[in-house]
Amino acid sequence: MKGAGRMSLEVSEQIGFIEKMTAENIFHLPDISDFAEFEKYRRKITIGDLSFTSCYLWAESMHYRIRTTPHAMFVLGLGADHEIGIYALFGENVSLIEDDILFLRQLFADAHIPLRLECVSESDVTLLRKLPFSCEVSFDENYSDYIYDNADFSDIVGSRNKTRRHEYNRFVRLHPDAILVRGHFSDAAVRSDCTAVFDKWCARHSCAECRFGCEKKAFDRLEEIEMPNRHLLGIVYEKGQPLSFGFGELLTEDCVFFHVQKNAVAIDGLSYFLHRNMALQIHPDVKIINWGEDMGMEGIRRNKSRYHPIEWRKKYSVLIKE
Repeated sequence: MKGAGRMSLEVSEQIGFIEKMTAENIFHLPDISDFAEFEKYRRKITIGDLSFTSCYLWAESMHYRIRTTPHAMFVLGLGADHEIGIYALFGENVSLIEDDILFLRQLFADAHIPLRLECVSESDVTLLRKLPFSCEVSFDENYSDYIYDNADFSDIVGSRNKTRRHEYNRFVRLHPDAILVRGHFSDAAVRSDCTAVFDKWCARHSCAECRFGCEKKAFDRLEEIEMPNRHLLGIVYEKGQPLSFGFGELLTEDCVFFHVQKNAVAIDGLSYFLHRNMALQIHPDVKIINWGEDMGMEGIRRNKSRYHPIEWRKKYSVLIKE
């Protein structure tokens, strides 16, 4: 959650506000029963930040709390910028949530915190402007999602795909025994293999690179909520040893979002081998892949940009004023 309306409150004070809202039962900790509420708005969830899976997996590090009303769902929490905000899911008749926004704005005003709605789509920005409030809208390109055409992503034919073809074929030539296997996190052996990949990745990286909190701890919570018809887990093995894994989710029938992808070792072409084979074997029928954001990290930006995204999906921040 990032954007307009910077605050002077310390992080501890913001967390204190979240805990106060929880203690007063205005918001509650994410629970498996909340999945049904998220499903009401599934057609509007085309970015992973707004999925039940994200909310549940990151509840601890992001301090996520949920509030549901007859016409909306609100997720309160901190973002990568350590500032508080709210994800809002609501229908097309935006006038129905006017009282909800008024209520939240007053709560935030009493705590001297600006009310910011985060990860708002362009269409929802248009709807929010119809409310009788002044809105300040902004976005940070570092947090725009990379969107790929699923069929194009796996295509390595032709001059346009020369770089991808070279990268993929070189990896296959050097690692002829590498295979992709679909896994389920309910399988203890699969969990062990993913943990092994994570451990090797963590040994080569600092905790600061996990911008939203410990990815391993978040991923471990998947066992509690795994949905085999929605969650997609692919693992690359070479001679029985796990090299890489990717965990995705079918946000809609047309869109798969990748929550986590980790490599045990730094091998050129491994990430593309994993994702191309997932596109071919595990989610061949979806139209688009949402590969998430780059968070302003140059290495991630460079890597994601070279795979021909068809769109950078903006996620707007809307500051609600008087």
